[in-house]
Amino acid sequence: MDKLEGLRAYQMRSRVGLAIPPHSTGIGKALPAALPADEVRGILRRSGTPAVTPHTIDDPDELLRHLAEIARRGHAVGNEENELSTRCVGATVHDYRDTPAGGISVSSTAFESDERCVRVLAPLVVGVAGAISRAPGRR
Repeated sequence: MDKLEGLRAYQMRSRVGLAIPPHSTGIGKALPAALPADEVRGILRRSGTPAVTPHTIDDPDELLRHLAEIARRGHAVGNEENELSTRCVGATVHDYRDTPAGGISVSSTAFESDERCVRVLAPLVVGVAGAISRAPGRR
């Protein structure tokens, strides 16, 4: 729905409406991680899991295991899987029926968002996704 640019001299390549293989991004992995495994298998059969970078998880069984881990911890990390040198932390936003309806993410260069940074950002992203999910009047 929206994208806010950071304050650095560079910008992320993504834009609202850009079609990106979901299995290669943090937000794109957070959404199917919140769905039943059978539904995800059907989506993967239809969409495939093409490798976008050498880091993309392109094996469907490995991706399903990865999505189960994302569901357990509540957030996803896109770790240079869609674009080299870019890292993303994403979480799912749910509608009033607790159905995955969207997501929120924060992206940065990989050198600026190391493992420590991801540990700091993850609960913030999950918290904002939860606040949006609980907001009155949401659709």
